[in-house]
Amino acid sequence: MNDQPSVLMDIDGEVITITLNRPESLNALDHSMLLEMRRAIDGVAALPSARVVILRGAGRSFCGGGDVVAMHAHRADLPGFIDQMIDAFHGCVMALCRLPIPVIACVQGAVAGGGFSLALACDLVMGVRSARFVAAYPHLGAPADGGLSFQLVQRLGAVRGFEALTLLGSLSAEKALSLGLINRVVDAETADAQALEWARELVALPVRAVNELKQLVAVQSQDALEVHLAREKAAFLRCAASPDFAARVAAFAGKQR
Repeated sequence: MNDQPSVLMDIDGEVITITLNRPESLNALDHSMLLEMRRAIDGVAALPSARVVILRGAGRSFCGGGDVVAMHAHRADLPGFIDQMIDAFHGCVMALCRLPIPVIACVQGAVAGGGFSLALACDLVMGVRSARFVAAYPHLGAPADGGLSFQLVQRLGAVRGFEALTLLGSLSAEKALSLGLINRVVDAETADAQALEWARELVALPVRAVNELKQLVAVQSQDALEVHLAREKAAFLRCAASPDFAARVAAFAGKQR
């Protein structure tokens, strides 16, 4: 059993790295991990020296989405469990968006469901060539959460955004770059070093200017995103109450064992 924290925080001067640390489950998000993530983000916000955050995942995947095995374990009150999970997840998403400093996502392997949402909540995204971006939610009988339906429509428009959420399947890092969903594609061997170099490029710029620019870019979408998250939660809970959702969760959890 892995007794390490499921979220790690490393301070390297003005650059803070937050690492999702459940590699054995592709960094699937469970309630405990989300609470740890929120504490880490709030910890960054309280650090006067922090200038840039790097968000990454340990192991071969950035984040494979919500922990479906945990969902199945709480099948006796699945909607209640989902309600609690979404509140914790949406709290993390808004906390990331509201950090006054830039956040760089460095992603590899599976960037699925909630992992996709987390990546797009960051200000900049660096994708390793192995990265595969997939909405995943409809296959579970659910719509979306974490703001994914907001972010994809904002970036791609309604028609392409809906297609990305339902029919496009897995997007390679190169395809995500061509669609404007990520900023750079890098090799796995150099990803961590390049993310750190990118962070230090931001640190070298005047701090007030960078932070003001983040707020100017984000101000139009943050309030709208918060309203949209409430809509996503309501839609997700409607689906979570259906027998189809419970059956799909059970089938998916069975494959993970």
